[in-house]
Order: sequence, then C-alpha cells, then structure tokens
Amino acid sequence: MTPPQRFPKVRPGLGPATAVVLALALVLGSLAPALAASRVTPANTPAGLAYVVRYEGETDPDTLELLKRVSKAETLRDAPPDSVLLLERRAEEDKAAFAKVFQSQGRFAAAIAASVDTAASPAVLTYRMAPGPQFELRRVVLTPTGGPASATLPTPQQLGLTLPAPFAAKAVVEAEAKILERLHDDAHPFAQVVDRKVTADFASHAVAVDWTVDTGPRTTYGPTVFSGQTTIKEAYLASLVPWPRGAPYDVRAVDRFRKKLVGLDLFAAVQVEPGPADPATGQAPVLVSLAERKHRTIKGGVNYTTDEGPGANLGWENRNLFGGGEKLVVSATGSGIEQSGEAAFDKPDCITPKDLFRAKAKIANEDKKAYKGQNATATAVVRRQFTESFSAGAGLGYRASRIEQDQSRPWEDDARYGFIFAPVEATYDARDDVLDPQKGVLASASAAPYWGTLGGGADFLRPEFSLASYAKLMEKPGLVLATRVAGGGNIGAARDDVSPDLRYYAGGSGSIRGYSYQSVGPMRGNTPIGGNSVLTFSAEMRLRLTELVGVVPFLDGGTAFTNALPPYNQPLLLGAGLGVRIFTPVGPVRLDVATPLARRKDIDDIAQFYCSIGQSF
Repeated sequence: MTPPQRFPKVRPGLGPATAVVLALALVLGSLAPALAASRVTPANTPAGLAYVVRYEGETDPDTLELLKRVSKAETLRDAPPDSVLLLERRAEEDKAAFAKVFQSQGRFAAAIAASVDTAASPAVLTYRMAPGPQFELRRVVLTPTGGPASATLPTPQQLGLTLPAPFAAKAVVEAEAKILERLHDDAHPFAQVVDRKVTADFASHAVAVDWTVDTGPRTTYGPTVFSGQTTIKEAYLASLVPWPRGAPYDVRAVDRFRKKLVGLDLFAAVQVEPGPADPATGQAPVLVSLAERKHRTIKGGVNYTTDEGPGANLGWENRNLFGGGEKLVVSATGSGIEQSGEAAFDKPDCITPKDLFRAKAKIANEDKKAYKGQNATATAVVRRQFTESFSAGAGLGYRASRIEQDQSRPWEDDARYGFIFAPVEATYDARDDVLDPQKGVLASASAAPYWGTLGGGADFLRPEFSLASYAKLMEKPGLVLATRVAGGGNIGAARDDVSPDLRYYAGGSGSIRGYSYQSVGPMRGNTPIGGNSVLTFSAEMRLRLTELVGVVPFLDGGTAFTNALPPYNQPLLLGAGLGVRIFTPVGPVRLDVATPLARRKDIDDIAQFYCSIGQSF
C-alpha cells in the first residue's frame, strides 16, 4: 500500500509561486509509486493482480466443468483485476452463479465459500464447495386461470415427470414446453404459462412445482389471409392450405404449412400465426405474412477428377414463371468425356395441390471408353406428395440414341436405337439436410418397361433402387456414419441388344472411387463394354473437426455384371480413401483421394483424385 501523504501547512505570507511549487511536488509524490510500478512491468504482461483458481470439495467432473464455464473469474483470467477487492467481487458473483448451477441439479442447500491468498505469487482464489443433499421432486400442480379450463391439462407423467424423482431444472423446463405443446396441438393456440413457482422444503428435502396456465379459448380455423406477395397468385397460395375452414386449430399443421412455403424457394421470409379469435364463432384467422425473394437464379460450378478431367456446369432457373410457382430450369454441363444440355419444367398443383407435373428434355454428346455417340431423352411425369417424406409418380418418355462406336460390337458403326418407356418411381426422403445430411434416410425405387421402336431395339424392364442412411454418432466433434447401396438391371434382353448408353458401368466418383470411370465390370481386354446389371455400396465416417474443416475416411465397392439376374461372374472390387471437406454456406467442398484395393495391371492407377461441391451421397 502506498503510505498516506502528509500535507504541510501553508504558512501565511507564502506567495502564489510557492504554493504552485508545493502542489506540483505533492502531485508528483503521489504518482511516484505508480510510475515506478509501470517501469518494472514487462510489456507483454497484463497489468493488474495475476491469479489462479482452485476448487475444493466433492463435485463430480461434469458439474465442475459447468462451474468453470459460468465462472467470471475463470473467463476473465487474461484480464486480471487492479486490486484484491475487485477479485473478491468476481468471487462473489461466481458464488451466486455456482448456487444457481447447484440449484438446477436439486442441490438447494449447497454451501459455497471463497478466499483469496495474496501472499502467494500469483494470488490464489480458492472455492470451497459442499453440494449438500439431493432434493426430490415430489409434487406437481397445474392450475388454470379464471376458473375451469377449456382443455384438459396434462398429468406429470404426460409431461415426462416421475414422482418422486431427483429434481432437475432441465426436466422442469422441458415439461413446461410440453404443456404448451400439448395445448397448442389440441386447438388452443393462445395457451400460455402465466406463472411457475418452485418451492423447496429444506426440512424434508422436497420440491414442489406449481404452474398457472391460461389455456385460452378452444379455437378453429378461420380464413387464411395472405399479405406481402406481389407477383405470386393468391389462388395458388390458397390451394396449398391443407386444412378446411372450421376444423380444430392444430399448430403442427400450421408449422408444416410454413415449412412448405419456405421450401418453395419463392420467399425470403415467411411468418404464419393466428389472429384474434372471434368470441362468437371461436374461429381465428390464419395470418400469413410473406416477403418475396428474387425468382431468377444463375448457378455455376466446377469440378475435377483424375479419370474424367476438369468439368463445369452452368444453369439458369425461374421459380415463378407464370405466377403460380411454375419452375423452368435450363442447364448445361461439360467435361472431356460428356457435354449435355437440359431443360425442365415443373407445374405444381396440376391436378390437386399434392400433384406436380414435370416435363424434362436432355441432349448429350458422349465420348467414353465403352462407346461414342449422342442421345436425346424427353419425359413427362406426374408426381404426388403423399406425406411430408414420401412421394411417387408415373409418366411416359422417349429416348433416341446414335452410337458411332460400340466397343462391344466393334464391327458395327453408326447404330441407331429408339425406345418408348413408362417410368414408375417412388421416393422416401427423411434427411435433415439435403446438402450435408446428419441423420435420416433417403430411399428411391423405380421401374420402367422399355419398348424398342427401331430395328434391332430390344424390349426389357429396367428396375433401379438406391438406399442411403445417415446416423450421427457424436455431437462434439461431429461424427456421422453415412452408408449407401444402389443397383439396377435390364431384365429381358441380352446385354449386346441393349444400347450401350443404357448398359450399366461402375467405377468413378459416383460409384467406386479409386477405379477410373466405367472400368469396373465386363471388359474386352482393357476396354469396358458394360453390363446388364450393377451393384455398388459405400460407407463413410464423416468427422467434422472444426466449423470449417472435416475429414472423411471411406470404403466403396461393387461391380457391373454381364447378366441381369444370377448367376453373376464378375467379382466385387473395393476402393478405399480419405477425403477433406471444406464447409461453406453453399455446401461442403469435397476433396477425395482413393486407391483400388484390387489393383489390376495395365488398368488401374495407384490413386484417383476428385474435387467437387457437395457430399458424395
């Protein structure tokens, strides 16, 4: 401590100049200790009282970690206080925060003490804690406001509370959310918890929780009122409303409707909420506030693989072509082995609000190891969304091909093929995210009979399937197990009677990494000739190390088979590798390197490299 300054008495008769000199001396004297201290403090050492924090008492590791996270003394150690008093103030604030942590765990009688040892260097701040007895939750009461409730209030068991049980604040907070959830789902959208009182009895170590609940009136759907849209037809939006007027109000249905509007990619903001209920009818209008986004988008991307070389894609879309959510997409892709152009048109609400009409046309020029030629395909499909996850459709299509060179029939040049086909397809999509799924399932199955329309064209049935699953194994660090299996076949025709651009091939970035494109399956020498069926499978362990970077070890396998049905005479080949993921707002950037585990002489390289946007599946 700086010793107190002694102020000399100013004698009568001293002039103003003498008084100024004495005042200046006093100021310099009072600053001298601080100036001296500043001279001996290293430039890289924070000014103030350095300290460490210690904990004493019987506290489990998880609770101790939580105490450290809420401790101001811990989080501000790099900003030491200027004095012991300020450090003690931090300790007092920590004691209050620690008490709340213990109370949240049912330790209402916890004792917490703090002391500072300034004789040590650095100073030592010690917390001594005695958690005390575990209190039990023994009584839960829900009381409606203003007399009898218009809805049956849930029981403690329906809220997930067991009596008696160790008290936990988290369970009480979750139960309170369930109170509102059950009431909102039972036609009471205006229900709210007015008060929550938690009482602890220190004599019996018992806790009681009392909720006061305003259930609000039982409500039905009134008119749905849209606002904010400028170019989108209100009739189209009204056709998407899934409930009839006068039906019991269900918050879950309203939330699904909001998600559907968001999924249209037509709006930058969507808000759906009930308006004031009419006391006479019990109907509440559903107020839908919208803010339109730009409906036209230009997209582009680049990719690179060792076997296919560099590639690029460019697309343009209009998601509201005629004001009813119609979508037109035009795109082009190009690489060293394939160039294609495609146009697709979607018309929602084509028959009912659940039905989507899709017309698509594609032309392609291909120069691949197995064949060289051009093809054009046109399809029209009507697809119905039966549930939030399940959809199915059927349609009609035509495909025309000109094959300049076919490695399976080298004696034949400039072959022409034509097929009418009728696809039937179904999809189940329960993924939580399209670009980077963490959990869920994506399954699809299709079957299409093909009828040849030109001389030599065979008739056959083409079934295909794909199943991908995602399971989150760890939260921190994020670890996801992703698996996929896919297959297909041309049943009813010999392989050589099927157009080579409709045969099956394996190998490459989309099937078995580590093997070059089309190189896994039936071969003539070192040249692929395609098969009548295919089976591939993949497994990835997606480990997210930071918000920006992840690593992915993976294993792929499979092959294309000569026959559509057993017996099969081609062995399964495996490829393994390691990938890096760079996470961006538009999806993860994928960088993979893979090697064949059954390397074939003069066919397979030691490794293949892949670079693109999005997960592999």
